[in-house]
Order: sequence, then C-alpha cells, then structure tokens
Amino acid sequence: MKTTSIATLLLTLAATPLLRADDPKPADPPKAEEKKEEPKADEKKEEPKPEEKKEEKKDAPEPEEKKAEEKKEDSPAPQRKPKYEEQKSDLSPPEKKQEERGPADPPEQKAQVKFAREAEAVLRAWEPAVEEARRGTVQISRESKLLAYGCAVHEGGYIVSKASELQDRKGQPLSNLIVRLPEGLQMPIRIVDVHRGYDIALLKVEASGLRTVKWDESEAPVPGTFIAAATPDALPAATGVVSVTPRSLDEWQKGWLGVGLDKIGGIAVKITTVSPNSPASRAGLVADDVIKSIDGRDVKDVDEFIKIIASTKPYQIVKIKVQRDMEERELSAVLESRASRGILPELAEDPRNMMSGAISKNRRGYREALQHDMSLEVNEVGGPIVDLKGRVVGMNIARSGRIESMAIPSSAMKRLLEKVNEGRLNHPELDSLREDHKNAEAALERVKKDLEELGNRIKDAETPEAKEEEEKKPAGK
Repeated sequence: MKTTSIATLLLTLAATPLLRADDPKPADPPKAEEKKEEPKADEKKEEPKPEEKKEEKKDAPEPEEKKAEEKKEDSPAPQRKPKYEEQKSDLSPPEKKQEERGPADPPEQKAQVKFAREAEAVLRAWEPAVEEARRGTVQISRESKLLAYGCAVHEGGYIVSKASELQDRKGQPLSNLIVRLPEGLQMPIRIVDVHRGYDIALLKVEASGLRTVKWDESEAPVPGTFIAAATPDALPAATGVVSVTPRSLDEWQKGWLGVGLDKIGGIAVKITTVSPNSPASRAGLVADDVIKSIDGRDVKDVDEFIKIIASTKPYQIVKIKVQRDMEERELSAVLESRASRGILPELAEDPRNMMSGAISKNRRGYREALQHDMSLEVNEVGGPIVDLKGRVVGMNIARSGRIESMAIPSSAMKRLLEKVNEGRLNHPELDSLREDHKNAEAALERVKKDLEELGNRIKDAETPEAKEEEEKKPAGK
C-alpha cells in the first residue's frame, strides 16, 4: 500500500467511530473521491473475497450518501458564527462575556445569541414599535465621527441633543457639526441654545419639513416597562426596562434641615444631633426631640423624614411638630439648599461601572430624570426612547453606569420645548429661582422682625439703673 493510501486511511479512521469486526468497510473519504473518481491501483489489489465483496455491495449505501451520513452523525457540527455577530463589528455585552470565557457548548451559545437583548432577533422584534420615532431621529457627527443622536422637535429645522457631547472641554460649542437625517441627507448644523440643568442643546439646520418626534403626554412609564432606544436606522441601539420612576437629581433644589436621626420602634424618629447654625438650630430644635409630623404629614421612620424634606425646596418654611418632655410643640424652620452646605451625593465611581466601556462625563444634576438599564455607548444618547406601543416616553441623556442610563421624561421635554417656535429653549428654572428669591426675602423679613422683638424684650428686661446708665452714654459710643 502506498504512503498516500495510509494517510488517507488514518484520516478516515480519525473522523469515524470505532468499527466492530463484523461491520462493513467504510467508504473512501471525500478527498480521495474528489481527486479521482476511478479506484486507485493499490486499492484494487486489496479487493475483499468474493463473499465479503458481495455482502458489502448489498448492505452499504451509495458512497456519497454514506459519506454524508457519517459526517452528519459522527462529526461535530461546525461552529457557525451567528448572523448578527457577522453584521456587527463591536460585540454586544453578552457576546463579550462569552468571548472572555472562551468557547461555550453549542446549546449555551445558541441560547445566549437568541435571548441576548442585542441579538438581531430581539432588535428586529422592536422594528414596528420604533418605526415612527426613528423618522424623527438624527445622527450628529464631526469629522465622520458619531457624537450623539438627536430628536427633531420642529419642522423648521430645530433639533435637540445632549449638549456636553457637542462641546469642547471648556464648554464651548464644537464647530463643523454635521447632521444626518433618516433619509440619508447630511447638512451642517449649529447650536443656538443650551439648557445646562438638563444638559440639552437646541440646534438649527437650514432645512424645512422635518418629521418631528411626538412626545407622549400620558403618565411616565413605571418600573419594569420595556423600552428601546430609537435610531435613524430600522433597528434600535439597545433595549431594556425602566428601573426607577422620574425623580430630581439636582441637589440645589432639595431642602436641608440639619439634624441627625434615630428611629423609635417604627412609630417616630428622635433627633440625636443638631448641626450648628443650621435651619434646625435656628428653629429651636434640640437633641432628644421626637419628631411627630412635618407639615401635617406623619413621620414614622427615617426614610419618611428624608423623603419629606428632600421633596421641599430651599427657603421653604416647614411646620415641625415635636414632643419634648411629655409636651408637644410646633416649630417653624426655613430650609436651606443641600448643595449650598456642600452636601452632595458621593462622587466616587464604582469600579464596575468602567468594566463595560466609558460613561458620560455629564451624568448628574438633572432636575428630572428617568432611570433605565439599557446598555448604551456614550455617543448613543440624545435620541428618543419608546415603549412597546411606539410611544416616545423620553430622550436618552446619559450613560451613568455599567447597567444604568438616564433619560429626560417626555413631560419635562414638552416643558423645555414650549418656546422652540422662538428659536430657544424654555428655562423653567428661572421661575424656580425667582420663587426661591421671594421665599428668601420673606425669610429675611421674618428675621428682621424677630431681631426687633428681641431688642424690645431686652429693653423691657433691663433695670431702671441700667437704663439711666445707657442714656448717659455719649452718642455713638
């Protein structure tokens, strides 16, 4: 037997299971068959006995069929790359995890590809829901680099997006910005207004007839609501669920009293410490006071106290009912801003937030924000988010963590866009600041009256001798 025939036979044995002595001889491997249809000379020399040859011809299937059968039953199925993975150059988070772990069993790999949020089948299922919103979504780029998505908000060429992604490190608007409309048309675009509280920029493109995003006017989506991030293309950028209902992340708008607390059996809270020169100390609160209610709302635990105080605004007056020495008293306190005292949330980042990519540089301080768990890139914010019914429930504004992103709810977006016809954003925080200023002036007037009353009480308490000595003092001393 020639060397080539031995190698061929070894390859055949390695690719097929072990055969019993009475099993028929396997057919020649595909390679040998393809190279030469005629049987080899050395193989003719090793023909089996007439009885064996006759039995082999009777039992064995056609050579091509048997080869296909053996390959199908005995050889492992080829590891075909998922279709969506071939189309998308950047692996989605589930695929990245699989890549780090190494090859998986075929069933596990198929399940990960099939049920991953970024799987093509999942994104395709959202196509009807995002169809309307995507027609009002644009891409904003600079030098062929995507910076952010945007939402068309006025047919006259006005678009909103995330401001800080369109600015340089000094906060100045970037030049040479280009917008790509859903139809593929690309045009220059420029920033005309910025709302710093929401990190939203209003941009203008010299075009008309834009299809705009329709903001949903119903109630904000509740936690657990399925949502998707629309893009100008047919498929969304990501899918996920709402994590937390809209809330304020602006510490300047939250009140502060200045007390330390401890709970009392789940029925009330007790003051343990009072910060010096705080609203609590000026109101007359002391340690061991038991807080019964604030503005008529019962306070049964520390969480309820925090919720009530955080929902108030700086310079707002609150009525606090306390129990002291078996006696109930009602005191008035003028709250201050938490941020004015340097009381800000912890800014240290969880290291895990950086494990799956960069996070937005501006991701805090929004006056109202909706939290969800869509895994977005920093340049995939600025576009609308929709629910299963295709309703636009907000605009993505920041990727703030590994599995945490923020969006401005539709209700807030509608308020911000009330003056878009005038080519500018509405700034409702000015009204809030004016209200704070008014409250501060009222608080100052009350302090002046208190000072005057204290002065009168001091005079009334002085002895006649002290009054005479005070009157004899030279003026100005």
